[in-house]
Amino acid sequence: MKNGILLFFFFSFKLLFSQKVEILNKSGFEHNYAIKHFNYIEDINDTSKLKYIATLQVKDKNHSYTGTVVRWMVKMQETAKKLNADAFCLKEYTEKDSMTSLTINLYFAGDYYSKINSQKMSKNAVYIFGTSIKAKDTADFYLNGAKQFFSSPKTFVINTLLNTDYNLGVNKEKITNLLVRYKSEKKSRYFILPKSKASTANFKAMKNPANKGSAGFAAAAAIGGPIAVGVYLMASSGPNRVIEIPYRYGRFLYDIYK
Repeated sequence: MKNGILLFFFFSFKLLFSQKVEILNKSGFEHNYAIKHFNYIEDINDTSKLKYIATLQVKDKNHSYTGTVVRWMVKMQETAKKLNADAFCLKEYTEKDSMTSLTINLYFAGDYYSKINSQKMSKNAVYIFGTSIKAKDTADFYLNGAKQFFSSPKTFVINTLLNTDYNLGVNKEKITNLLVRYKSEKKSRYFILPKSKASTANFKAMKNPANKGSAGFAAAAAIGGPIAVGVYLMASSGPNRVIEIPYRYGRFLYDIYK
């Protein structure tokens, strides 16, 4: 059993780190500022005031999971960090002949334009992504006890009201509920539905990787945490719930699947 778990973890790490990030173009722009954040550019059509750094691309077989795209972004962020980029935006996402290609542009925004960008963030909404990205698939979850259906490649959007409870559950059992409530204006939150909707599994539950930064998120992804295709359930003792992803990845996914 132990060897089986280790083998499962090995393949998960291989899935996360096997994709090669290719630098398609590099501007040569350099700076000496310390990079504290890596943010998604809210208006991808207006980058004129940003310093272009490079274009990155990942290509691989189409695994048909939204989490695969997030895994790629975790890997791309590692390259972005080495290039001293603090902002990125979607350039192109394509699925053709069982192959998927993701291309992003990297920029240096600096503190001033990063603050301007943050003012444009989506506020007080909840975004739910399905597990599958196949065009004909549907997804479902429970909102305050009522079952909701939506097209999986698209996004289910909840425009919330202040001081109102929104219980997001993966099945009828209340134990799977995750409560979202906005008491004031805050940036929106993004969730991916797990592949399995079983209420319980084995071993110790993992903490929400969205609260641990990129390092924690990448580690959780490697063992199936927030975005994997079922490995997370093997490492969870608590109720299986919708899984939150950091704002930058959620906002990025929205531009792909909106």
